[in-house]
Amino acid sequence: MEKIRKNKKIICIFLFPAFFIYLCFEVIPVLMTIYFSFHEWPGIQSVPLEFVGLDNFVNLFRNEIFLKSLKNVFLYVIASVILQVPLGFALGLLVHKFTHFKRFFKASFFIPMILSVTAVALLWNFIYFPTDKGILNTLLIHAGLPDLARQWLVDPETSLPALIIVSTWTSVGYYMIICLAGLTAIPDSVIEAGEMDGATGIRKVWYLYIPMLWDSVKMSVIMVITGVLKIFDTVYILTPSGGTDNSTIVPALLMYNESYRYGHYGTGSAIATIIFILSALVSVISLRLMNKRESIEY
Repeated sequence: MEKIRKNKKIICIFLFPAFFIYLCFEVIPVLMTIYFSFHEWPGIQSVPLEFVGLDNFVNLFRNEIFLKSLKNVFLYVIASVILQVPLGFALGLLVHKFTHFKRFFKASFFIPMILSVTAVALLWNFIYFPTDKGILNTLLIHAGLPDLARQWLVDPETSLPALIIVSTWTSVGYYMIICLAGLTAIPDSVIEAGEMDGATGIRKVWYLYIPMLWDSVKMSVIMVITGVLKIFDTVYILTPSGGTDNSTIVPALLMYNESYRYGHYGTGSAIATIIFILSALVSVISLRLMNKRESIEY
């Protein structure tokens, strides 16, 4: 076994399939997208690419719809980070304390994550249905609050928050599992020592659990940010046109429309490139900000 580990040729042979797949389906598509973003092309093979330089990017930042999509996705990111990570970790801490039915609650909260996005979106579509047939409106009417019933996915004031709730409901179980995994790795002796020093209740969470789970928190925040910046499926299924007055338009949906609806592959590639750059920048900035607080080794 030691000879195999030291043999670089064998190591390269085993790494090659994974590297080849990664190269074909990750690196090359990204490079091709960047290349297309400097050209205009209708997506027809017989039509040659026309080099336009930075025109696609300049036109995008002059486009009100694109600027609105950036605003929407940043609001989406902020709300998702504030909701998904704290709720997921709060559920993790809660379930960790259960002595009975722990597996039941873990499975129950995680089920939305394993459902297909289409199934989840259709489920919430029935909840948000705009008439009195919708589950949410029916509940409000029977609760004596008919004035609060509205067209949740049509009203510009409620459509984006409605989508954020769907994403939170779907993803919170995933971050609960990450929290539970981190909690299981914490030795009981550390917790007992903290309790002897007076760390109970909120103090226990703030001074013990959060510092020791800080690496998990950082990973979760980055996953939320990168996931939301490229979000497409939920928005497309529930509000395919981007909502009233583009209230739910996001860069990925605009990229899809430009590329496949209007045949502007250059503009679509430019949007994809911007999403890629934004994801990298926001992730690096978030990591640097969170690295100022060190995690506790145990």
